[in-house]
Amino acid sequence: MKRNLVLSSMMLGVTLLALSASASVSISLVAGSTITAPGGMITLTTFATSDGGETAHSIFGAITYQDAFVNPNAAYNLQAPLFDTPGLLTCTTASCIAFSQVQADFVPKALGITNTPIATTTFFVDPTAPPGTVLTFSWRTSPSGQRLDWFGITNAPGVTVTVQGYAPEPATAALLSVGLLGLALAARRSGVRRAES
Repeated sequence: MKRNLVLSSMMLGVTLLALSASASVSISLVAGSTITAPGGMITLTTFATSDGGETAHSIFGAITYQDAFVNPNAAYNLQAPLFDTPGLLTCTTASCIAFSQVQADFVPKALGITNTPIATTTFFVDPTAPPGTVLTFSWRTSPSGQRLDWFGITNAPGVTVTVQGYAPEPATAALLSVGLLGLALAARRSGVRRAES
């Protein structure tokens, strides 16, 4: 009996150790598409993990961007309700708050989520953005009261989106080419007939 109890305790300890080893905290920013056109919309989704019993009483993340070619679209920004009190998702000329939440009683809370979408942040590309422009979206890391804070993570990779010009579909380009060729032949025939007259 004693031996079974010791073995059961050891198995439980190994299981708990394995679970804690696989637990992690992460935050990532993912673009709906890494290519856009001038005037197009960019949708960024924040995916987060906090599944090892970590606790926090608040979370915050603001995304910085290039003001010259990007316009914020705060009206469509959303965050999942993870803590008691959600903050406003405001934007300035240099950054947009992706998520901002606080526990009402300031008692730390564990979430237990894995690779879960917690926020959607949208932007419009300026119609004058030249094709080939690479737009960079990063987490704000300073000042300390306004930097990324996800269960102790204060810095994480951002994402880039490339502006591309419009290109006609292959079928459209082929029809346009055939049409131009037909017009050229018709003009040539018309020119030959006039020369013969």
